[in-house]
Amino acid sequence: MQLKISNVGKIENATIDVNGITVIAGENNAGKSTIGKTMFAIFNSMNNMDEKIAQERKNRIRNIINGLLKGKIMQNIGTISDRRRRINIISTKLLDAIMEYLDSEEVDTLEAYLRKQISETTIFDNHEDEEEFVTECAAKVEALLAISDKRVMTEVVTRWFGRVFEGQISPLWEEEIESEIEIVIKDKKILYHFKENTCISLETEVNILHQAFYIDNPFIVDEMSSYIIGSDNIMKNYLLNSLQTVSEDIYENIFDAVAAKEKLAEINEISTEVIDGDIEKNQDGEYCFKSNNYAEPLNVVNMSTGMKSFALIKRLLESGNLKEKDVIILDEPEIHLHPEWQLLYAKMIVLLQKHFDLSMIITTHSPYFLDAIDVFSAKYNIADRTKYYLAENTGNTSVLQDVTNNIDAIYKKLSDPMQMLENLRYNG
Repeated sequence: MQLKISNVGKIENATIDVNGITVIAGENNAGKSTIGKTMFAIFNSMNNMDEKIAQERKNRIRNIINGLLKGKIMQNIGTISDRRRRINIISTKLLDAIMEYLDSEEVDTLEAYLRKQISETTIFDNHEDEEEFVTECAAKVEALLAISDKRVMTEVVTRWFGRVFEGQISPLWEEEIESEIEIVIKDKKILYHFKENTCISLETEVNILHQAFYIDNPFIVDEMSSYIIGSDNIMKNYLLNSLQTVSEDIYENIFDAVAAKEKLAEINEISTEVIDGDIEKNQDGEYCFKSNNYAEPLNVVNMSTGMKSFALIKRLLESGNLKEKDVIILDEPEIHLHPEWQLLYAKMIVLLQKHFDLSMIITTHSPYFLDAIDVFSAKYNIADRTKYYLAENTGNTSVLQDVTNNIDAIYKKLSDPMQMLENLRYNG
């Protein structure tokens, strides 16, 4: 797949190929994280969009019914709880009836259909309340249905991008300039246009079926025992929810289960060098790290930072939330890792891509980590699926250059500060 970005944040123009492992290195504040955030927002906003829209319409219709029923329904029913139960029962029946109507080739108007459904049971105290409900409900539902799917999609996209970018999608140098984002997947594209941080148009030729995970801090493991997800950071919340839950369809059948275990075996060998154990929930509902090396389970808070980095990936895999062909974005994963563990982590990433066909975007400042990705990609025969980009500042904007055939450009950028120190050491 290919991602094209124009006038987003600090990036004026960028074309990025993401068909395996994509490594982005370079200066701070040069737009590296923008690429990962964009991919996260695209995949998770557009993931099963048709289903999301259908479910949102259904939820809204239920709200319409409930709102109109309150104050009209059976005032003589005893307690408030009794009335609420009655309303829920009736609203569910009416909702089901409306959804059946929408899926049918019913010739009657929605108003006539609703009137027929209501006449078959005693709901209202008087005929006036019944007629008022039918008229208002039919009008509100029809108005809702008149809103096109495309309008709903643009609003969904605006909200997702707005939360991911904290409302700052537009170019930093001039907010009134239009932003454009295009992603091409198997020759089919999705094209977005933003202006003043709002999605103003959207063209899509593909239904995205996979999700993206954004990982920038292993300390999120410390929050797994939280019962309420309270952060405003949508990327953090998405990841935390995935860490806390086990996918219901973790393996669709026994053959998938066997295949997955075989793929995980090689990866587990690597992670066992760092974490010989698993994160599990105890009787108190808190997450602990259980290992034969410890006399008792270890509170996840007390795990070393490096261990958390490996445990996080392992948890996503074994819970069934990280699946084949998903997208994973790793923002400077080497920060909390000793150089030796950087090599192990890089090896694990390469094997993850190879076995699960993940699309991976990695930002890094570490020559150790960069070199390890390069070496292991060659060793495990995925070098042709590994791309390298150098991000550099050019005044108020930044550019990303494809340096796959000249990785030395990245090494030079990363080594320049060390050379400066050496010059100071010997030249004063």
